[in-house]
Amino acid sequence: MTVGALLNLGLPFEYLEESLKKLNISGYQLEQTVTERHKISATKFDVSVTDDKGHRHLKDIVGMINSSDLSDRIKEISNSAFERLAQAEAKIHNSTPDKVHFHEVGGIDAIIDIVGSAIGVEYFKPDVVYCSTVMLGQGT
Repeated sequence: MTVGALLNLGLPFEYLEESLKKLNISGYQLEQTVTERHKISATKFDVSVTDDKGHRHLKDIVGMINSSDLSDRIKEISNSAFERLAQAEAKIHNSTPDKVHFHEVGGIDAIIDIVGSAIGVEYFKPDVVYCSTVMLGQGT
């Protein structure tokens, strides 16, 4: 959803596609569509994966990112996101970040989503990014 929001803000889809090719991974296709829910339209970003081993460790993902031709800033943002995810996973599994075995987050689609978000942040070059508390919801 973050990449969809960045595309909706004006991140060029072709720029995103070309930038993601610098990851040197294959087995995926990207799609951008306009969707509407409850009379509100938004850009939907989908990653279709054709071939993926799925489960990776933090060092595998960081290695993939660091060996790419992406900018240092995109690498920094992406690696930071995965390192924070590894810390959270380690905490709930009573382990260490280097031993965490990413399942869904280690898949190509999740890697594309996180790196794609970093590409968008670098593209727009905001001075600061704010995020409110995630509403978990209740009621009907």
